Amino acid sequence: MAEEQKAAAPAEKRWEKKPSSGGRLTLAGLVIVVLLGAVLWLASERNARQWFLTPEDGQLVVKRGLFLPVGRQAFKSDDPALVAAYAPLRPPAGEEPKEEQVFDDRSQLDEGIFALLAKWARADISTGRPEGLERAAQALSRAEKLPSMSSTQRDELRALKAEVGFFEARQLLDKAGEALRGARAKLRATADSSSPRAGDALLLLRQVEPMVEEVYRAERAAGIAAAPAKGPEGSPQPSPAAAPAGSQ
Repeated sequence: MAEEQKAAAPAEKRWEKKPSSGGRLTLAGLVIVVLLGAVLWLASERNARQWFLTPEDGQLVVKRGLFLPVGRQAFKSDDPALVAAYAPLRPPAGEEPKEEQVFDDRSQLDEGIFALLAKWARADISTGRPEGLERAAQALSRAEKLPSMSSTQRDELRALKAEVGFFEARQLLDKAGEALRGARAKLRATADSSSPRAGDALLLLRQVEPMVEEVYRAERAAGIAAAPAKGPEGSPQPSPAAAPAGSQ
């Protein structure tokens, strides 16, 4: 009897269920899926925070990352102010960037856009030409729309606008001087004629003459301050367009 029980014991052990490894594999797979999902979510979240300046067709297009591990699209907004701030940029000739720029947040994007606009504006201001000053004023007006410039950049923006204002004031002085000199010449011609307005022209001429002289001095001072013209011995010379009051 004892021997029969001993013989039956191994047979029973053969039919016992061994612990399955399927449960452990399922748990490991679940952990891997969770970790993979977390990695994809973090990558998507980081990509969605990034901004891009992408060269396209001679312009720099502002783009924003999608909530995906990769991918971006052109910036869109229902806010007209933001649409104006982030409209495509058209670089000056010879300044077209070749590579895409990547920014980790919008404040960095604003600082990057301002750096480009300020650089282009400084180059245009340095020419002193009306068309360059107009482009510089447009670039600075665009820079004003950026919502997240640094305090240093805001100070730089004010300084650049003041510089543009100086050259614009010179242009206005030139136009005013030219208009006054033209008016003086016409008043002289009328005062020297037999016109019934000769007396009135003479009285008005006496009022205009000092104004012409004052504007001439202002023109000369502005010209020396901006770009002094040196004579043969290094002495400043008046602009050819400006003439002394008694020269006409």
